[in-house]
Amino acid sequence: MPRPRKPARLWLEPERRDKSGRVSHAATWVIRDASGKHRTGCGEDDILGAQRALADHIARQHADAVPVANKSADGTLIADVLSYYVRDAGDEIRRPRELIARMERLLSWWGDRSLGAVNRASCKAYERDRGSKSAARRELEDLRSAINLYIADGLCREAVKVTLPTKHKARVAHFTRDQVAQMIWHCWRTREEQVIHVGARRGETTLTKKRPLRHLIPFILTAVYTGTRSSRIWQASFEPEEGRPWVDLEGGVFHRLADEEEEMANKRAGTIAIPERLLAHMRRWKRGGKLPGGKARKPQAFLCEYRGRPADPKRALSGVMDDVFGEDHKFVRHTFRHTCATWLLWAGEDINDVAAYMSMTREMVEKVYGHHHPDAHVSVGTSFSTGKAGRRVGRNRRERNEVPRQFATETPGTKGEKRAPGNEANPVAAGV
Repeated sequence: MPRPRKPARLWLEPERRDKSGRVSHAATWVIRDASGKHRTGCGEDDILGAQRALADHIARQHADAVPVANKSADGTLIADVLSYYVRDAGDEIRRPRELIARMERLLSWWGDRSLGAVNRASCKAYERDRGSKSAARRELEDLRSAINLYIADGLCREAVKVTLPTKHKARVAHFTRDQVAQMIWHCWRTREEQVIHVGARRGETTLTKKRPLRHLIPFILTAVYTGTRSSRIWQASFEPEEGRPWVDLEGGVFHRLADEEEEMANKRAGTIAIPERLLAHMRRWKRGGKLPGGKARKPQAFLCEYRGRPADPKRALSGVMDDVFGEDHKFVRHTFRHTCATWLLWAGEDINDVAAYMSMTREMVEKVYGHHHPDAHVSVGTSFSTGKAGRRVGRNRRERNEVPRQFATETPGTKGEKRAPGNEANPVAAGV
């Protein structure tokens, strides 16, 4: 009986030396399968690049495979399932590049396995190998969707269950006003450090006049004032551009959805009126002007601009938070969104207005933020303090304001007079 063909796999080809003992070819990762060896171009230390090359190789092998109906789970390669999912559903995915990146990570681990290998133990092993519970969950959700589509189209006759890691509780940490001020002040005054390479002070570190973090201030203020998701802020421009959110400074409106962009049900981004104080800042950022000390500020074309281009502030913001709060803090970029919702609720704003402003559902606002509101149950406690608790509310004004006849009492000199609720002569009010 012939030996079964081994699946595509990575192999570290050892270094080669010439006759003099010098290294002629460094150790590199190659892909081995039935067709031979395929070089990845990745050195020994670039294991991540090698894994991506393996995922691409497996995807190419299965891209043109014709699906066979009614196969068993053991006879179905996961690489075929993922390739089928990308071909069939890839065009409907909102962010295809992120999908492809997740597919590559799935293929590098699951690609040479069959659907029969998917179980609780293997899903837990993938979670451990991935190192991030949230990332593993998102990728396993894609795997589950691919498997469900494959089975629904009649290509596999057996049910396969993907076990997902437990979902993190929603983050509800928020910044205080002082903490936001600390971050803004840190971004404003931080100066760039450079190492001197020549002269007597060679090797020393000196401070320059450059302010490398000031481009983060517009992001911080916009995120706090509007609660907008990160990508909608740093990609926004001050003039309408194709594929970008934009800020209408004349109308005072933030179009958080790009023109002709299809809105996702779980990532809504409605147009909002910009608060007056923030609008004044935005107009100043766009036109430029003079800074304290007489230095000129360059006009901005984008809301979060670094060296003339829109810049994702993720890494820089993380460094600012570490510098201001220490490395053991629990803040992330999304904390600004939580901060906006929390501050608005604390200010007593209507929950429906907050939901519309944040592009959330009322249910989501109540679920994530409502029970963290310090005044959420004040009205309930007030019912006991005022004596309302224990009395049935009547249907009309007379019934609400008068004591029921059976609770009316008489006191000397006031024959037949009904006592108001809360009077000590009223036994119900006195005892509750």
